[in-house]
Amino acid sequence: MICELFLPYQEDEIINSSESLKVGIDRGALIAINKGIKLDYAIGDFDSITDIELKQIEKTCPNIIKLNRIKDDTDTEYAIKYFKDATEFIIHGGIQGKRIEHLISNINLILKYNNITTIKDNNTKICPLTSGYYFINEYKYISFFAKSRSVISLKGFKYNLDNYVFNDFDNLCISNEIENECGEVTFTGKGVVIMSKSDNF
Repeated sequence: MICELFLPYQEDEIINSSESLKVGIDRGALIAINKGIKLDYAIGDFDSITDIELKQIEKTCPNIIKLNRIKDDTDTEYAIKYFKDATEFIIHGGIQGKRIEHLISNINLILKYNNITTIKDNNTKICPLTSGYYFINEYKYISFFAKSRSVISLKGFKYNLDNYVFNDFDNLCISNEIENECGEVTFTGKGVVIMSKSDNF
Protein backbone atom coordinates (compact mmCIF):
# COMPACT_ATOMS: atom_id res chain seq x y z
CA MET A 1 0.00 0.00 0.00
CA ILE A 2 1.27 3.46 -0.95
CA CYS A 3 0.30 6.18 1.51
CA GLU A 4 0.40 9.83 0.49
CA LEU A 5 0.56 12.39 3.29
CA PHE A 6 -0.58 15.95 2.57
CA LEU A 7 1.06 18.62 4.71
CA PRO A 8 0.93 22.42 4.30
CA TYR A 9 2.84 23.98 1.36
CA GLN A 10 2.04 21.21 -1.11
CA GLU A 11 2.78 21.35 -4.82
CA ASP A 12 0.41 23.45 -6.94
CA GLU A 13 -0.45 20.46 -9.10
CA ILE A 14 -0.70 16.95 -7.67
CA ILE A 15 -1.50 13.82 -9.68
CA ASN A 16 -4.61 12.46 -7.98
CA SER A 17 -4.09 8.69 -8.17
CA SER A 18 -6.95 6.48 -7.03
CA GLU A 19 -4.62 3.66 -6.00
CA SER A 20 -2.93 5.23 -2.97
CA LEU A 21 -4.26 5.91 0.52
CA LYS A 22 -4.53 9.68 0.95
CA VAL A 23 -4.12 11.25 4.37
CA GLY A 24 -4.35 14.95 5.17
CA ILE A 25 -2.22 16.13 8.07
CA ASP A 26 -3.76 18.98 10.10
CA ARG A 27 -4.07 22.09 7.89
CA GLY A 28 -2.67 20.05 5.01
CA ALA A 29 -6.01 18.23 4.91
CA LEU A 30 -7.88 21.47 4.22
CA ILE A 31 -5.41 22.49 1.52
CA ALA A 32 -5.66 19.09 -0.18
CA ILE A 33 -9.46 19.15 -0.13
CA ASN A 34 -9.48 22.63 -1.68
CA LYS A 35 -7.30 21.25 -4.49
CA GLY A 36 -9.82 18.53 -5.21
CA ILE A 37 -7.91 15.71 -3.52
CA LYS A 38 -10.27 13.07 -2.17
CA LEU A 39 -8.86 12.18 1.24
CA ASP A 40 -9.37 8.86 2.99
CA TYR A 41 -8.26 10.19 6.39
CA ALA A 42 -7.52 13.49 8.11
CA ILE A 43 -5.22 13.33 11.12
CA GLY A 44 -4.06 16.04 13.51
CA ASP A 45 -4.74 18.13 16.55
CA PHE A 46 -6.07 20.73 14.08
CA ASP A 47 -4.59 23.63 16.00
CA SER A 48 -3.83 25.48 12.78
CA ILE A 49 -7.41 25.70 11.45
CA THR A 50 -10.66 27.29 12.59
CA ASP A 51 -13.77 25.40 13.71
CA ILE A 52 -15.47 26.30 10.42
CA GLU A 53 -12.52 24.89 8.43
CA LEU A 54 -12.59 21.72 10.53
CA LYS A 55 -16.27 21.26 9.70
CA GLN A 56 -15.38 21.58 6.02
CA ILE A 57 -12.89 18.73 6.42
CA GLU A 58 -15.42 16.63 8.34
CA LYS A 59 -18.01 17.03 5.57
CA THR A 60 -15.57 15.83 2.91
CA CYS A 61 -13.30 13.29 4.58
CA PRO A 62 -14.86 10.01 5.82
CA ASN A 63 -12.32 9.33 8.59
CA ILE A 64 -11.15 11.98 11.05
CA ILE A 65 -8.60 11.21 13.76
CA LYS A 66 -8.36 14.06 16.28
CA LEU A 67 -5.20 14.06 18.36
CA ASN A 68 -4.54 15.62 21.73
CA ARG A 69 -2.44 18.77 21.42
CA ILE A 70 -0.25 17.46 24.24
CA LYS A 71 1.56 14.47 22.71
CA ASP A 72 5.03 13.07 22.06
CA ASP A 73 4.76 12.61 18.27
CA THR A 74 4.17 15.21 15.59
CA ASP A 75 0.95 14.78 13.63
CA THR A 76 2.99 13.47 10.69
CA GLU A 77 4.84 10.85 12.71
CA TYR A 78 1.58 9.74 14.31
CA ALA A 79 0.19 9.09 10.82
CA ILE A 80 3.31 7.13 9.81
CA LYS A 81 2.96 4.95 12.89
CA TYR A 82 -0.79 4.57 12.39
CA PHE A 83 -0.30 3.31 8.82
CA LYS A 84 2.82 1.35 9.69
CA ASP A 85 2.00 -1.41 7.18
CA ALA A 86 2.35 0.95 4.24
CA THR A 87 5.06 -0.10 1.80
CA GLU A 88 5.80 3.50 0.84
CA PHE A 89 5.09 7.01 2.12
CA ILE A 90 5.12 10.03 -0.19
CA ILE A 91 4.95 13.33 1.66
CA HIS A 92 3.58 16.39 -0.13
CA GLY A 93 4.67 19.66 1.48
CA GLY A 94 6.22 20.11 4.89
CA ILE A 95 9.29 21.92 3.54
CA GLN A 96 8.49 25.64 3.30
CA GLY A 97 6.97 27.94 5.88
CA LYS A 98 8.14 29.95 8.87
CA ARG A 99 8.36 26.99 11.27
CA ILE A 100 11.79 25.65 10.26
CA GLU A 101 11.71 23.10 13.09
CA HIS A 102 9.01 21.17 11.24
CA LEU A 103 11.29 20.78 8.20
CA ILE A 104 14.06 19.42 10.43
CA SER A 105 11.57 17.06 12.04
CA ASN A 106 10.43 15.80 8.63
CA ILE A 107 14.02 15.19 7.52
CA ASN A 108 14.51 13.22 10.74
CA LEU A 109 11.49 11.12 9.75
CA ILE A 110 12.93 10.28 6.34
CA LEU A 111 16.07 9.05 8.10
CA LYS A 112 14.16 7.18 10.81
CA TYR A 113 11.63 5.29 8.66
CA ASN A 114 12.82 3.22 5.72
CA ASN A 115 9.51 3.42 3.85
CA ILE A 116 9.45 7.22 3.34
CA THR A 117 10.65 7.67 -0.24
CA THR A 118 10.02 11.36 -0.93
CA ILE A 119 9.22 14.71 0.64
CA LYS A 120 8.44 17.28 -2.05
CA ASP A 121 6.91 20.62 -2.94
CA ASN A 122 7.07 22.99 -5.93
CA ASN A 123 10.77 23.73 -5.52
CA THR A 124 12.37 20.93 -3.55
CA LYS A 125 12.55 17.16 -3.41
CA ILE A 126 14.15 15.30 -0.49
CA CYS A 127 14.93 11.58 -0.71
CA PRO A 128 16.74 9.11 1.51
CA LEU A 129 20.15 7.81 0.51
CA THR A 130 21.20 4.27 1.27
CA SER A 131 24.08 2.28 -0.16
CA GLY A 132 23.72 2.03 -3.91
CA TYR A 133 24.19 3.58 -7.35
CA TYR A 134 21.94 6.45 -8.46
CA PHE A 135 21.23 8.58 -11.54
CA ILE A 136 20.00 12.14 -11.00
CA ASN A 137 18.74 14.10 -14.00
CA GLU A 138 16.42 16.75 -12.59
CA TYR A 139 16.63 19.93 -10.49
CA LYS A 140 19.36 22.56 -10.56
CA TYR A 141 21.07 22.19 -7.21
CA ILE A 142 21.89 18.87 -5.61
CA SER A 143 23.04 18.56 -1.99
CA PHE A 144 24.09 15.45 -0.10
CA PHE A 145 24.13 15.04 3.67
CA ALA A 146 25.34 12.01 5.61
CA LYS A 147 23.63 10.67 8.70
CA SER A 148 26.54 8.43 9.61
CA ARG A 149 30.04 7.83 8.28
CA SER A 150 29.52 7.49 4.54
CA VAL A 151 31.45 7.36 1.28
CA ILE A 152 30.33 9.16 -1.87
CA SER A 153 31.55 9.35 -5.48
CA LEU A 154 30.11 11.82 -8.01
CA LYS A 155 30.42 11.89 -11.81
CA GLY A 156 28.83 14.33 -14.23
CA PHE A 157 28.61 17.08 -11.62
CA LYS A 158 30.25 20.50 -11.51
CA TYR A 159 32.22 19.23 -8.53
CA ASN A 160 33.02 15.53 -8.84
CA LEU A 161 34.23 13.34 -6.01
CA ASP A 162 36.04 10.02 -5.80
CA ASN A 163 35.33 7.97 -2.67
CA TYR A 164 35.01 10.99 -0.42
CA VAL A 165 34.45 10.07 3.23
CA PHE A 166 32.01 12.30 5.09
CA ASN A 167 29.64 12.17 8.06
CA ASP A 168 27.36 14.33 10.18
CA PHE A 169 28.04 18.08 10.08
CA ASP A 170 30.04 17.88 6.81
CA ASN A 171 28.79 20.51 4.34
CA LEU A 172 31.20 19.88 1.48
CA CYS A 173 28.48 18.27 -0.66
CA ILE A 174 26.02 21.17 -0.62
CA SER A 175 24.73 23.02 -3.73
CA ASN A 176 26.40 20.94 -6.41
CA GLU A 177 25.14 21.10 -10.00
CA ILE A 178 24.70 18.53 -12.77
CA GLU A 179 26.87 19.33 -15.81
CA ASN A 180 26.12 16.36 -18.06
CA GLU A 181 22.69 14.98 -19.00
CA CYS A 182 22.62 13.22 -15.65
CA GLY A 183 24.73 12.92 -12.55
CA GLU A 184 26.00 9.57 -11.32
CA VAL A 185 26.18 8.89 -7.59
CA THR A 186 27.79 5.97 -5.82
CA PHE A 187 26.97 6.02 -2.13
CA THR A 188 27.80 3.80 0.84
CA GLY A 189 26.17 4.62 4.16
CA LYS A 190 23.02 6.52 5.13
CA GLY A 191 21.94 10.07 4.39
CA VAL A 192 19.67 12.30 2.32
CA VAL A 193 19.79 14.08 -1.01
CA ILE A 194 18.07 17.47 -1.32
CA MET A 195 17.30 18.66 -4.86
CA SER A 196 16.24 22.25 -5.51
CA LYS A 197 15.00 23.97 -8.67
CA SER A 198 15.49 27.58 -7.63
CA ASP A 199 18.60 29.53 -6.71
CA ASN A 200 16.60 31.99 -4.59
CA PHE A 201 17.26 32.02 -0.87
